[in-house]
Amino acid sequence: MNADRSARGVRIVAIAMATVFFLLIGAFTLMVFFVHDEARLNAVGPIAPGPGQERGGLVFTGTANIWEVRGRMTLDARRHVRFDFDLIGPTSIPAPETLEVSVAVDMPAHDMPPMPLPLVRTGPGSYAAGAPLPEPGQWRFLITLPEITGVFIFDVDT
Repeated sequence: MNADRSARGVRIVAIAMATVFFLLIGAFTLMVFFVHDEARLNAVGPIAPGPGQERGGLVFTGTANIWEVRGRMTLDARRHVRFDFDLIGPTSIPAPETLEVSVAVDMPAHDMPPMPLPLVRTGPGSYAAGAPLPEPGQWRFLITLPEITGVFIFDVDT
């Protein structure tokens, strides 16, 4: 009688473990269908106005695929925006020179194509880009990397 009870307990534990295992396999398989090709980069703090950045700016951060993005966006008096950002890999090593990176800005509320920005590598894993913005409103900064685009949304006042 005791042997039947312990055998039943072992079967229940085995079935529970098999169920959890198959649920995890199913979840990982379904993740492929829900992965987006955009990653949101979030503002984490303001940058005070000053010379060359009369409208101030924002510090932003986020993760795009394997890359940690840490950046700053500043605006001058004539709506010239400047982005400085770092790309850091999973082992805290800066992005290699061979990494394909491009940047652009666009206005989600308008039917205008993204405006590519000239990108300058300022150091290991560090980049800078800038351009005059033609009008106020809500803008997006797009950092395009292999397989994903980091998106930072910011507002420009009149």
